[in-house]
Amino acid sequence: MSDDNLEIPLIRLTDRGISIQKETIVGEVAVELHAMNLQNTYEMYSTLLATPTDLVELHAGHIYSEGYIDKKPSRNCFHLQENVSIEVVYNGQINIKPREKIVTSSCGACNHPNLTVIRDKPLKHDSRFADIDLQNLTIALELLTHSMHLFQQSGGCHGSALLSVDGSIYFVSEDIGRHNAVDKTIGKAMFAESTIFENFMLLLSGRCGWDIVAKCVRVGIPAIASLGAFSSAAVNLAREHNVTLYGFVTKRGAWKVGY
Repeated sequence: MSDDNLEIPLIRLTDRGISIQKETIVGEVAVELHAMNLQNTYEMYSTLLATPTDLVELHAGHIYSEGYIDKKPSRNCFHLQENVSIEVVYNGQINIKPREKIVTSSCGACNHPNLTVIRDKPLKHDSRFADIDLQNLTIALELLTHSMHLFQQSGGCHGSALLSVDGSIYFVSEDIGRHNAVDKTIGKAMFAESTIFENFMLLLSGRCGWDIVAKCVRVGIPAIASLGAFSSAAVNLAREHNVTLYGFVTKRGAWKVGY
């Protein structure tokens, strides 16, 4: 057992009948995010259902990729508190109202009912990702899946990473929620001070929805490749901000949105 998984006895059905076996399942807990409000007092502004690993990175990536802060925060701006509840505190101010509902592991933080994302500067487009060939795409996503050790144990989580122009992957993260995994990857990348987001492509083990594209637009990631499909809203936002999308990537082919 570790923070990201636990073993519990479950009924297993096989062609030989029924038995009781210990099974590894992915961890999922409520994580409270705290920050300073406009009155300079600390309050809980959101609760995420998440896998309890890399929680400081989760919070950092979340507030930056959701546009709650304008500059990359440093790691020493956060601290983790584990008492009755799990709390990650940001020692800084954000400009959103506290949410009344928990952000579930299946849905991102959709605070933009008109599905628009404001970006001050145009997103820089990298032709090396726009013109990547199918073989290199599949190799990159295979590197991601082979690095997803929690999924290999439990079969119950999503994964994400950043692909560099030289074909290496960095900042592999896993979580019960696909948007949480992306936040963790972004948080890890921010804490590596040399990271320039425009030099990377985001890799996803699952589908790519509007919320993931929005995160990439805000932080400056110019391309996304996913094993799953992308949605119509994801396509519209990608076209608006010149993000290259690859979806349903297999050795036989892939979808592409790009220029």
